Amino acid sequence: MKRPASLVTAIFLLLLACAQLCRVFLGVSVVAAGVEIPIWPSAIAIVVLVALAVWLLLERKK
Repeated sequence: MKRPASLVTAIFLLLLACAQLCRVFLGVSVVAAGVEIPIWPSAIAIVVLVALAVWLLLERKK
């Protein structure tokens, strides 16, 4: 059974991973409440987001 919601979610997660990847490569600084957020959490976010997207895409094949 194909699940269109899981496809949309997987694409959204991959877009978020691309945004995080751009942040890492371009070195964009993010400041929240006056505190600069380091780059390394973006690297973790890339791995997590891609893993979730792949998991959803594999789940769709079942």
